[in-house]
Amino acid sequence: MAGDITNLPAGSRLQGGKYKIIKVLGQGGFGITYLAEQTGLGMKVAIKEFFLKGSCQRDASTSEISIPVTDNRELVAKCQKKFKSEARKIASLNNDHIVNIIDIFDENGTSYYVMKYLRGGSLADRVQSGAMPERTALKVIHEVADALESIHSHGLLHLDIKPANILFDERDRAVLIDFGVSKYVDSQDDTTTTSSLVGFSRGFAPLEQVNATITSLTPATDLYALGATLYNLVVGMAPPEASQVMDSGLPEMPSGISDEVKNAVTVSMQPRKKDRPQDVHSFLDLLPTDQTPQPTPAPQPEPTVPEKPKSGIPWKIVSAVLLCASLILGILLFTRKESDIPDLSGEVAALTTEKEDLQKQVEGLQGREKSLTQTNSSLRKQVDDLKGQVSTQNSRISTLQKENANLQKQVNEYKPKAERWDRSMNSR
Repeated sequence: MAGDITNLPAGSRLQGGKYKIIKVLGQGGFGITYLAEQTGLGMKVAIKEFFLKGSCQRDASTSEISIPVTDNRELVAKCQKKFKSEARKIASLNNDHIVNIIDIFDENGTSYYVMKYLRGGSLADRVQSGAMPERTALKVIHEVADALESIHSHGLLHLDIKPANILFDERDRAVLIDFGVSKYVDSQDDTTTTSSLVGFSRGFAPLEQVNATITSLTPATDLYALGATLYNLVVGMAPPEASQVMDSGLPEMPSGISDEVKNAVTVSMQPRKKDRPQDVHSFLDLLPTDQTPQPTPAPQPEPTVPEKPKSGIPWKIVSAVLLCASLILGILLFTRKESDIPDLSGEVAALTTEKEDLQKQVEGLQGREKSLTQTNSSLRKQVDDLKGQVSTQNSRISTLQKENANLQKQVNEYKPKAERWDRSMNSR
């Protein structure tokens, strides 16, 4: 039966058994991503399958993909060609922060490419618990910016920068994935972007992408999304949609965020692309240049020398007493059980960690509280505006009702006259 399933079932094999499907990792409008095993090495990999949603169907018994609607075949063929050419382009970039493509092939009437499997989870998972420390956020943004610089230098736009498309490798490095919406900016014969087919990510796409025209997309489009991602990380909430930014600007960001980061977000999320940074270097110039905290040295106590007694006990006797006291104190400290010290150190470390975690939670909750307060204020303003409109409409209705009553009164007054006129005319 055709069309019974969309994805390959677990256990399916590709390339004569070279790859074995384990499960689906994700599915979008442009393709399906699977977790698979490279059976020869026993190594986990991720496999992206070209499957244009709404145009492709899969035969449940053979896994073959077909295009039932003839009119869609040219479009699917064009997108499949783009899928393969972009995979080859990405594979050639050789950047630690761009997903590593290690194989590409055709099978089941479609195309596949194989990627290194990233085990560290997604940035979207990490930001679910709230805003992350600014230093951590900037580390991620710098790594994604490095990937973008490489992409842009090869004439490619990503067009879907967001936390869900940023994963982490075994060394906790940010890696940019999912080029399904990407497009070339230097192609003369094919300027079509698949963004018109698979949509865009609300809050992370600027107006020129929401209202996509082919020539309107530039590196500044990706930099808007990078700024929106930075907003998401430091505020802990999804960025507002581009239309809201156009109408009302960005909401006020929490006070704990540095002025440099606030400015970087504000400038990169400008509605007009000409007002944004035009390349990655210009974006990075807006960020803080030094994120390494300078430790404050603890004040060193000045050595104190006991003053010579002014009278009474000779100085030599006082010195001898102090020396004996020091020896006794040293013996007491020396004879203390050494096992007590690690216990106290461990307790201090645990309490310090717990305090830092609680402080982060407090900062995240304060940021959310402020954002919710701003949202509530905005909603109240909208309600007040609507109430004003209702009141205006009620006044209009009341006025029209009065006018209608006056007209009805005039009709009633003229009706007898009209009847007498009719009778008069009929008698003649």
